[in-house]
Amino acid sequence: MRSAIFDAMAGYRELPKIAGLPQLILAIFARIPAAMVPLGAMVAFTESTGSIATGGLATGFVSIATAIFSPLIGRWVDHYGQRRVLSLVAPVNAIALVALYLAACIRLDGPLLFAICAVTGASMIPIGSFTRARWSTIANNPRDLGTAFSYESTVDELVFVLGPAFVGVASAAAMSAAPLAVAAGLVILATVPFALTSPKQVHPTASIEITPPVPKEQPSIRTTLLKVSPALIIMASIGMFFGSSQAGITERATELGNPDAAGLVYALMGVGSAAMALLAVAIPESVGLQLRVILGGAGMVIFTFLTVLQGNLVLTGVMLLITGLFLGPTLVTAFTAAERLAPRGGMSVAMTSLQAAMTVGVSIGSAIGGALAQAHGANAAYWYATAVPVVILLMGFVLARRHRTQQH
Repeated sequence: MRSAIFDAMAGYRELPKIAGLPQLILAIFARIPAAMVPLGAMVAFTESTGSIATGGLATGFVSIATAIFSPLIGRWVDHYGQRRVLSLVAPVNAIALVALYLAACIRLDGPLLFAICAVTGASMIPIGSFTRARWSTIANNPRDLGTAFSYESTVDELVFVLGPAFVGVASAAAMSAAPLAVAAGLVILATVPFALTSPKQVHPTASIEITPPVPKEQPSIRTTLLKVSPALIIMASIGMFFGSSQAGITERATELGNPDAAGLVYALMGVGSAAMALLAVAIPESVGLQLRVILGGAGMVIFTFLTVLQGNLVLTGVMLLITGLFLGPTLVTAFTAAERLAPRGGMSVAMTSLQAAMTVGVSIGSAIGGALAQAHGANAAYWYATAVPVVILLMGFVLARRHRTQQH
């Protein structure tokens, strides 16, 4: 078993040889703005306007615009290629972020502010989605593709967890609008070069299961979304789980008189999830995607339920760390399932839609979990967080049914 794990982990050494180390590093830094901007907008405009409602609306406009336009960007990429589309979108995002920073500096409020937020969100490039689409082109075989997807999920997890921390550091070190300036700088220095070095076209080659000829007309967005709907629901559920868990952790830390520890406790789940996302490549091929989802959903339900029963932050952190061990492989599996379910010519739409589903899920989970926590305490948010992975569990059975249908 130990040898199998080391053999599987050795596959990560091949990734820089396949994609190039500079590209891997560039993609990491290009992801960071998307993780910083939602909270960065909340902090900047709550401070500049003196209204947390305005800060919340600013974040809402950014997140909703990102969720709506990400699949559209994916559609345009499937049609025109990554380089042409991303090279146009990335500079728009840089300009919008500079405008957002200046808006915070001059204490702008009202419709113009929200319009800038919407443009910022609409032009936010889901880097992880497009790197996965690239791997579908350059990976040598399905095993390398699985390793690449595990790596990408780990990077997503780490950036997702560390992004808010970067906002806190930048705000404390300089001013409340500083995270927006940092994000704009990263877009200029990392996202724009990422776009300019993008491949012109992406056609999946590594997955043996995707063999039909390229259709004359690309599938519609609706067709693609229906094909990958189980993966979309899994990702939305993971997002809701993240959002509701964060609300529960924040409230519990406050109840226990240590609100500053909430971020650290929450980070433990991200650490567990990221670690297991890396190790997901060691899962034998004989363990099908449907079984991985079922086990992941079941584990999340069990250990989130046990989190409800804890009365201190140490044990809460331990339960969340264990929960993350089931969450990480489930996240990887969702992307792998989407790659296999996506119709030919719909890869970028599929991948960007998964990213959008996560964004929407986090927003919904945060809103519902926050409302429950405020009205009924931390445990109410955790009960909701316990119920969400049941949907993931059910999607595992849906995937199993689809698999049986395809075999007959």
